[in-house]
Amino acid sequence: MSALWRAVLVGAAIGVGELLVYLNGPEDDWTKTVTLFFAPFPMGLALGWLVRLPRWWAVAILAPFVNTAFLVLVFDGQTLFYIEDLGMKPMILTFVGIGVCGHAAAAAVVVEGDRTLRVSVVGAVLVGSVATSWSRDAIAEAARARRLTYAGVPLIAPALRDYRLTDLDEWFDGVLVGPPSFGLAYEHVRDRSEIDVYVMSATAASPQASCAEPVPDVTNRPDVTGTCRQVSPDVWVRREAVSIRVFARHGDALLQIASDNTPEADLLAVLPTIRPTTAEELAAVGEI
Repeated sequence: MSALWRAVLVGAAIGVGELLVYLNGPEDDWTKTVTLFFAPFPMGLALGWLVRLPRWWAVAILAPFVNTAFLVLVFDGQTLFYIEDLGMKPMILTFVGIGVCGHAAAAAVVVEGDRTLRVSVVGAVLVGSVATSWSRDAIAEAARARRLTYAGVPLIAPALRDYRLTDLDEWFDGVLVGPPSFGLAYEHVRDRSEIDVYVMSATAASPQASCAEPVPDVTNRPDVTGTCRQVSPDVWVRREAVSIRVFARHGDALLQIASDNTPEADLLAVLPTIRPTTAEELAAVGEI
């Protein structure tokens, strides 16, 4: 077996070990980061010696620095969290890939052998790094689509004439106290008035209860009082000093439609425009 193939095997094993540390290691972020950085050194030394990798000690010392550079420069902080949202298989592929790239690149640099092959390996790692870096937005978008798909929130949105959809916020997995939800921000193309639409499961609350105590929790301002009235079955309107909020049941969804600068009639007119949408369509909205 060639030195590079031995380096690939060692790197793959280190990647699996790093994944176990990431998933089951210290809960403190700083301690986990330090552990993830230093763990490859003893693993690389032991495994490199075991498979008789030439210059195993040099490869084991250099490879963790290549891995770190890959994480910092290519993944740019948040991308690893997005990959985690995509599920276990992408996580395994990512950690094994980082381990393989780090060890293969280190072996290509410090182990003697065919120059063309060594240069090709380093070039392949660089090309893969650039391709991954260019894919960060696509990874983040795919992760958001998966979160929306499995959040248990109906995927619906209004089709508003003369408004453009500018942003999407999501509150899942205990980020905030309260029911899972997402919010859509719309802006009028001419007068720039804004409408916010919040979508939750109908099990979160009744329209009447949510009118008295607004949900999602991010919209509940305890210091702001309001008066509620029913305008039709399952549709309630809350008037505050500045804002108007409409709470309504739509199928298996609970909606809040709110604005600081849009008349009540226009907010109520949003309800008939509600339509099914897809996680992919929603995930492409705004910046992530």
